[in-house]
Amino acid sequence: MPLRIGIAGAGPAGLATALALAGEGHQVEVFEKHPAIAPLGAGLLIQPQGLHALGALGVRPAFDAASVPIHRLLGTSHRGWRVVDINYRDIPARAVGRAALSRVLHAAAHAAGVRFALGCPVESLAAVGTRARATTPHGASDFDLFAIADGAASGLRETVGLAGPSRAYRWGALWGQFWVPDWQAADMLLQRFRGTSEMMGLLPTERSGDAVRLSFFWSLPVEHHAAWRDSDLDAWKAHVLSLWPQAQAVLAQITKHDDLALAVYRHTWPRSMGQGPLCIVGDAAHAMSPQLGLGTTLAMQDALALADAVRRHGAAGAVAAYAARRLRPSQAYQTLSRALTPCFQARGGGLWRDLAFALGQRMPGVPWLMKRSLAAPVGAGVGPFN
Repeated sequence: MPLRIGIAGAGPAGLATALALAGEGHQVEVFEKHPAIAPLGAGLLIQPQGLHALGALGVRPAFDAASVPIHRLLGTSHRGWRVVDINYRDIPARAVGRAALSRVLHAAAHAAGVRFALGCPVESLAAVGTRARATTPHGASDFDLFAIADGAASGLRETVGLAGPSRAYRWGALWGQFWVPDWQAADMLLQRFRGTSEMMGLLPTERSGDAVRLSFFWSLPVEHHAAWRDSDLDAWKAHVLSLWPQAQAVLAQITKHDDLALAVYRHTWPRSMGQGPLCIVGDAAHAMSPQLGLGTTLAMQDALALADAVRRHGAAGAVAAYAARRLRPSQAYQTLSRALTPCFQARGGGLWRDLAFALGQRMPGVPWLMKRSLAAPVGAGVGPFN
């Protein structure tokens, strides 16, 4: 029997969840506080298990057309040492712009019959008996199940007792997207590090002829953003180029501070992934530093796990089954993320990090473990933590 299911948030997690549940024949309504689905943000790296999830959602051909393959993640320090080196050639990852991913998921969800209430935030949410009651500016509606997918800054997850307040990371990132002709690393995510206080990345997300659209990011303490906006832009660009001279084609396109936006990241530790008729998915459940590049991949897997739980257990047992399946992997990756963040976003020369990671690249089994932690074989769950 089809269930009536509500979702708060039309980001990747909300759209994927809506698509997965509508594909099972349920009546799904998504509430989005913004008047249009027009996400902002830099490029995303989708790990191989995320691609498998997109295939299960039925959008893999459309996604492949909107994304580009990534065959290697290579991060080097200012000393010229390899810090991170993951080869994806046997199981490629793919990169995509956030807006392009949203268009793919939204089109598929719309075609599957999902209803969208745009410009309609969920103001409160509560369990009323065995059902969920969502209150919006237009009134209250009851659902058999309700998924909170309104992102890392969600307030709903706290009001229903599924998580405590999220904590903003001290470090954020300047980001922008730029077309570059004849880019030589069109299938690689490249990163550069100067100590643990400076980090830069270039991720291809789109191709047009010989040109590649690169998603650029530069790590920056959030408290320093105002000072950066007041600084001499040419001097900052010269400093960036001293770390990565080959990025001149990107830096030349940054002519004013407004060409780069600031991304702020948050950490959330869920008490539970669900209770009663209410559950949380995506960054609302397990926001973390982008260091692992797993946020969107985990969101896709949350969506499929919830749909599978509904199919197996119905409205009465779905949330409990989903929560039991997803809580442990989510917490494990959050723990790993918190452990690795000081290696890349802190104040220090980074010699210990460079030595440890460079030596690790030469130790038997370590590169395999690093790759498996991020890009688990399809069918193996979420890395070694599932």
